[in-house]
Amino acid sequence: MQKGDQNKLKLLLTGVKARASRNRDYFVSMEFTFRSGGKKFKAALSLSEEAYTLTFQGTARQTGLEEALEFFVQQAMLYEESVLTYTERGMSMTITVDQKGVKMQQSEQKAPPEVQKAAVNPLLDSGRQYWIQADKAAPLLREIGILTAEGKLKNDMIRKYNQIDHYVELVAPMFEEETDGEIVLLDCACGKSYLSFVMNYYLREVMRRRCRMIGIDINPYVVEESRAMAKRLGYHNMEFQCADLRTYQPPKQVTAVISLHACDIATDLALATAIRARARYIACVPCCHKELLDQFTLPGLSALTRHGVFQARFNDVLTDSLRALKLEAEGYKVSVVEYISPLDSPKNLLIRAVRTGHPNAKARGEYEAVTQLLGTHSELDRRCGAPLPDCDWYVTDADLV
Repeated sequence: MQKGDQNKLKLLLTGVKARASRNRDYFVSMEFTFRSGGKKFKAALSLSEEAYTLTFQGTARQTGLEEALEFFVQQAMLYEESVLTYTERGMSMTITVDQKGVKMQQSEQKAPPEVQKAAVNPLLDSGRQYWIQADKAAPLLREIGILTAEGKLKNDMIRKYNQIDHYVELVAPMFEEETDGEIVLLDCACGKSYLSFVMNYYLREVMRRRCRMIGIDINPYVVEESRAMAKRLGYHNMEFQCADLRTYQPPKQVTAVISLHACDIATDLALATAIRARARYIACVPCCHKELLDQFTLPGLSALTRHGVFQARFNDVLTDSLRALKLEAEGYKVSVVEYISPLDSPKNLLIRAVRTGHPNAKARGEYEAVTQLLGTHSELDRRCGAPLPDCDWYVTDADLV
């Protein structure tokens, strides 16, 4: 290798080091292949929570990133051809050193042909451009049960796959204006965290954004399950905490709060957390509504809710309407849409909100007038009206480590 090639190689490796250090949470692997004649020798750099491990010729040792790259330089001096392949979530970079010189190539990760073929299913909407493409997102979809172990789309999971994809279609565009810094997404009452995993995949591997996901749930079992899933997928930028949203303290900078089918007042707790954290975006799909069912009265119209089914349905509309109006009062621009067909689930409303930073006095007056007329007081009212703790409501990122 000529001196000029050595300098070029070291310059390229400096870029690899900077990228791998900056994107440590997205690191997948670094592989080295050395060829001498017809023989090839392989080495690999892996990353655990603690450190990097370099494996070569049957031995493994802990090392630093800089030392591993220096190892590649030294070996490249000895072989006819040396290839370094650095892979992070969504992309790979290959550096080749041979007698012709040093060259680098960068490419997106592509699914193998057999996976692309297996992901095809005649029950899919052939006219739809899917946001979460089954072949490219195969490891994720396999982990959450959409694909079989062989990578085939399950017939009985097509509906769920479409629901997830429609959610991404409606929510992901909110982040298009977030061009700087890290996106911090908080999933309140996350359950098994399917949406967190899907949004994590889309933001990182499709939109190429730096992001961090935090899932909060009061059930320790689902928290442990989510942690295990993140570990199996290698999603190091995800963390899950077992906590009660009534006392949970969010990090200081929250980009968005999402919530899917959080039952009854858990949706109010999620919205209140978003408001108090000053989240820029909210995407919430409410579930069952019980709290206001025995509270509200319709002066002069009580005959309309004499039948229980009408009272329950009116309660559903009332609860979500009040939530939307409350968000407007707190300074959010709100839209409410059906994100899936009511044939798939009657709980199909998506409340989207974008923070304006300016409280809406008109909406606040309307909200107070309506709640006074109906005689209602919700958990969202209590959470937003509760005084802040004596200590700082927010915690720093360091507190989460």
